[in-house]
Amino acid sequence: MRGNWKKYLGVFVPMAVVIAAPMILRDDETVGAGAADLRLEVITPHNEAIRREFGDAFSKWYELQTGKSVYVNWRQPGGTSEIKRVLDSAFTTADANGREGIGLDVFMGGGVYDFSLQAREGRFQPLDIFEKQGELFESGVIPTKQSGENYYPPDKDWLGVCLSSFGICYNLDSLERLGMKAPTGWSDLGDPSYQKGIALADPTKSGSVAKAFEMLVQQHIHQELKAGKSRERACEDGWRKGMNLIQRIGANARYFTDGASKVPHDVAQGDAVAGMCIDFYGRTYNESLKKADGRSRIEFVSPVGGTSISVDPVAIFRGAPNEELAQEFVRFLYTKEGQMLWNARPGEEMGPRHRALRRLPIRRDLYEEPYLSQMIDAEVMPYETADEFMYDSSLTGKHFSPLRLIIRVMCIDSHQEMKSAWKALIEADFPKEASERFFDVSPVGYQDALDKVRVTMKSGDNVSVMRMTNELGRHFRENYRAAEKLAKGGAR
Repeated sequence: MRGNWKKYLGVFVPMAVVIAAPMILRDDETVGAGAADLRLEVITPHNEAIRREFGDAFSKWYELQTGKSVYVNWRQPGGTSEIKRVLDSAFTTADANGREGIGLDVFMGGGVYDFSLQAREGRFQPLDIFEKQGELFESGVIPTKQSGENYYPPDKDWLGVCLSSFGICYNLDSLERLGMKAPTGWSDLGDPSYQKGIALADPTKSGSVAKAFEMLVQQHIHQELKAGKSRERACEDGWRKGMNLIQRIGANARYFTDGASKVPHDVAQGDAVAGMCIDFYGRTYNESLKKADGRSRIEFVSPVGGTSISVDPVAIFRGAPNEELAQEFVRFLYTKEGQMLWNARPGEEMGPRHRALRRLPIRRDLYEEPYLSQMIDAEVMPYETADEFMYDSSLTGKHFSPLRLIIRVMCIDSHQEMKSAWKALIEADFPKEASERFFDVSPVGYQDALDKVRVTMKSGDNVSVMRMTNELGRHFRENYRAAEKLAKGGAR
């Protein structure tokens, strides 16, 4: 058995998840929970500040409406990747035992991609807010679609609750020390001056980071289309240029962390100069590090024309043990009081009690007075900038999973070879032959990502996936070694 440990690993790891899921989902009695009349079970990747503010606010709102107390029991097993594993194993077990639900009421937070996957498996039920508060949708207060992104699906079984975009967090103190200008676009992160200064997260572990990389690639495709190229040529050329920029950024990276929230943390600590992150991570750290004069050492910028305005959704699970209460919770999230919690300043009438959450509400009618002046990020105005980037799922939607694996083999598995070659290229001022070898992404071109990588990943054949992964990893490692050798030879 010693020689076949990898074979058994594929069996024992899923078993461990199945065993752990009930423990993660079981009742965890908390102070105050037993005294409440009702209890709502919510699974979420949201941080403690968001959980506390919305749990307290809904409890007060519901008691005013009904006279009954409610306790919101938040389940937080980790990020969306961990939540997916928990839900997959829990629903598999429930289905095998003929149970309708898994003991959870609500899924709140995460990206559209994650919610779409769960909806496709039939794990959600329709939200009655579309009927009971139909005026929100008929009037366009909550749009069906914006920036090319769906804000809710035709089946109406999930709904965006706040807006989200992607961008760059950076440390002002570090930039000043290095004599560098603040980054404004994705391409800045690939500049050699950022060598060893970028913090990145592994896109195979974080859906939000994978989405940011997709935005980066799609921006290049849009640029090629605007240059007048045919769709086929623009996709091939834009994809290649996007891959090359990811190589540059990856080569500048100090590391690839498993957790997306670690990126702004390390930038804030000065362990990295800049990093890619979702907007509210950057704004949250900006808020927590503000000095008495209102300045903060960490800033966040959304690259102009480099990110869509997407949403973080909410949904109710099929077989929810407290379905009526869950529907009330969802309706509360779209009241003006619930929506203003996302961005109002602490101390404002509709603001959070403890700290600013620095996320943007989805209700369009709040981006005007008297609400706008209560917002801490009033200058952002997402609905005015939403059309600067139009996400087109037909361009890169099917490439989403292949892109994650490609970045892993191209930048993470071969990171040491990549960084060593990048250093040699910089020192040699990027000689032509060495640079061409470094940036050769021919095995993972736009069409190859679909015809080879995606097809193999969807085959379900783990041996074939592993073989392909090893082949691609070998290509990049050999190319980086060759590029380093050529660069050093040309530098003499």
